[in-house]
Amino acid sequence: MSTPLRYATTVDRTLLHRRHAGETFLADLVPTGDGGFVAAALLPPAHPHYGGHTGPSRDLDPMLLLECARQAETYAAHVLFGVPAGDRFVLREWSARFPVTAPGDDPTELELTAGTGGETRIGGRLSGLSYDFGLWARHAWVGQVRMDVRYVTAAAYASVRRRARPGGDPPPSSDGLPPTPGVPVDPRRVGRLRATDAVLLDVGAAGGPVTARLRVPVENPSLFDHAQDHVPAMVLTEAARQLAVLATHAWGGAGPDRTSLVALDATFARYAELDLPLTLTAEPVGAGPAGWTVDVRCTQSGADVATARITVAAAHRSPR
Repeated sequence: MSTPLRYATTVDRTLLHRRHAGETFLADLVPTGDGGFVAAALLPPAHPHYGGHTGPSRDLDPMLLLECARQAETYAAHVLFGVPAGDRFVLREWSARFPVTAPGDDPTELELTAGTGGETRIGGRLSGLSYDFGLWARHAWVGQVRMDVRYVTAAAYASVRRRARPGGDPPPSSDGLPPTPGVPVDPRRVGRLRATDAVLLDVGAAGGPVTARLRVPVENPSLFDHAQDHVPAMVLTEAARQLAVLATHAWGGAGPDRTSLVALDATFARYAELDLPLTLTAEPVGAGPAGWTVDVRCTQSGADVATARITVAAAHRSPR
């Protein structure tokens, strides 16, 4: 944690696959040798999406930390490891751990320390890498993120996507996608202030497993910063978090305004299509001093798209 880092401005957002400056957080990245690096991110003092919580996550949203790690991975892949600009990034799995209570005083600078491993190559081209991040704010540990990412050429990606589609039809674009039909969840049931940040529809919580359908939030620039031909992993992860928060309250846990994400382990098996219904099902794994642990399955057309194990815990806003 001794490498000097610059926090004056953010990096070229095109190398982060971002369209909007307000969704760009990475400020610097410096290699440390043996495939490792350190990176700097600017944490916004107020953000409409990452700050839009009724509970403690509005102080330092774990999903914002996850997004900072994703941006560091994307930038490093292009700048340090030579992944061409036209290649497509495929997240296979990620996991994260966060403290129950974030440090006080609204930190604005995040330092990320990263190691890499599991390198794979095809014909000399980097085709996969795993990353292990430690996250620090004001010299306090605020999280750990691990991810396994694959890099494929645009032609290979297009072929895979077309084969996966019903009838081999090309996938639609999220730009101009009509609203997902269904009854939106009350944002406060999932710890959110605004309807645009709530991504669940048709919630069923009559005992036992809790179910919902995904609302594809194409109007939300934090979740759909640019055009996509599938539902991104960040959206599926946010949906799993929201369902876990809602479900644990229904099962007798703390309310959404007192609940924080402390752990997640997610695997992505196939692409989630934008134009097909996607169902999420939450089942309890256990409850204890560390919080509630919930398994969430995301299914589409009878197959698992993604699975996530989410742990949420009762927390309070850090003292000021």
